[in-house]
Amino acid sequence: MSEDQPTRDPLKRVLIAGSGTAGISLATEVEAAGDLVVGFLDDAIIGPRILGPLADVATVCERDSIDVVYFAIPSAPADVLRKFVTDVPRPKVELAIIPRTYRMVSRERVSVGDLTDIDVLDMVGRAPVKHDMLDARSAIAGRRIMVTGAAGSIGSRLVAQLHMLEPEIVVCVDRSESGMFRLGQSLADIPNFRLEIGDVQSEQRIAQLMEKHRPEILFHVAAYKHVPLMQDNPVEAFNNNVWGTLNMVKQAKESGVDRVVYVSTDKAVNPTNVMGATKRIGELLLQDLSGPDTSTLFTAVRFGNVLESEGSVMQTFRRQLLQRRNLTVTDPEVTRYFMTIDEASQLVIQTATRGTQGDLFVLDMGEPIRVYDLAQGLIDAVNPSLGIDIVGLRPGEKMFEELSYATNTVDSTTHPKIFIVNEARMRDPGETLEWVEGLLTRSRDYSISDEDLTAEMRRFGFSAIQ
Repeated sequence: MSEDQPTRDPLKRVLIAGSGTAGISLATEVEAAGDLVVGFLDDAIIGPRILGPLADVATVCERDSIDVVYFAIPSAPADVLRKFVTDVPRPKVELAIIPRTYRMVSRERVSVGDLTDIDVLDMVGRAPVKHDMLDARSAIAGRRIMVTGAAGSIGSRLVAQLHMLEPEIVVCVDRSESGMFRLGQSLADIPNFRLEIGDVQSEQRIAQLMEKHRPEILFHVAAYKHVPLMQDNPVEAFNNNVWGTLNMVKQAKESGVDRVVYVSTDKAVNPTNVMGATKRIGELLLQDLSGPDTSTLFTAVRFGNVLESEGSVMQTFRRQLLQRRNLTVTDPEVTRYFMTIDEASQLVIQTATRGTQGDLFVLDMGEPIRVYDLAQGLIDAVNPSLGIDIVGLRPGEKMFEELSYATNTVDSTTHPKIFIVNEARMRDPGETLEWVEGLLTRSRDYSISDEDLTAEMRRFGFSAIQ
């Protein structure tokens, strides 16, 4: 063999879990690449090339000198996948999990870029919730819609989902120039939207936009949401999340908007941080402003962490995987609820079709997920040589999140996955509004310090804020 003739890696002995369509297709690719498919594992099929059930993977790998195992059962439940991954004798044997798209059938391992948010949910045992949007179409079609925070990860997906429901117009409001530029590019072929640079804290600008577009439905998504950053900037968090919400809600009411949907968070339940407290105050303000004297219908929707949203743990994990660094987890037992961006945006739209004045909605998100398990699943799929570093809870973070104050305060709706939080009022009617307006006189002109504002929130009832 000449020195410049290409050399080939030694023949690899491959075991494929799953002998269905995906597994057979993968075997063809493997053999075309010059490697040897020793056989298959399958729990449901018996045949000459079936070497045993999935549970025999360790035994078969040892007996038949397997180099690589491919898991090719896209429909397998997450618990089956997790057990199989644990049973593979690594690092001696390589493991690759084939995504349902089969984009990497000839690769040794899944690329982090191949993993969709649905694949990630599969790893931790929750199937994404699919929403029937027919009811939503009847509520949205032909209507004038306004979305604040439209350039953000959730807001932009919400705008895309709304477009498919054939509104008359979607007015996208955000103060981020770069974010709005990117949103405009993504909507370049869509005629019925407008980009409006605007800050939800600006009374004059919001009044101008209300008069100009006369929205019938308002989705208020704009908010500061990053817990550690807001923990260090309480006045800014209060001004944006509380005053920005009050400004939008008041002006929607005065402009005769038919319906306002306020997007909240699970961190608003028994908040231990400034961000969560400001979002809870927003919920309470909606209660105060949703009395019988208004024709505007106010509702709120609360959900957990959104995979792939800006600054989410999945974005952090992806960056660490691309850099081949250990994944960082705050605590081995910390849990979170997770949902996809599509789930989040569809849920927000669905809540605009149901409920009564002042209702607060939550989604059935299944069981909370251990973030450690999510990290380990990603490592197993992408790069088993990496580990997990425990870095400790950040200021204001909880070990677990809640979606409502008590399970007996959640009522069903006509949608099987959407529930209404039916809890006692935290304050007398109007009390939160009066307190907020008094505090805003100091926060908006920055005559109150971050420390004093946090102390005021603790005195008002958020005593758990760290």
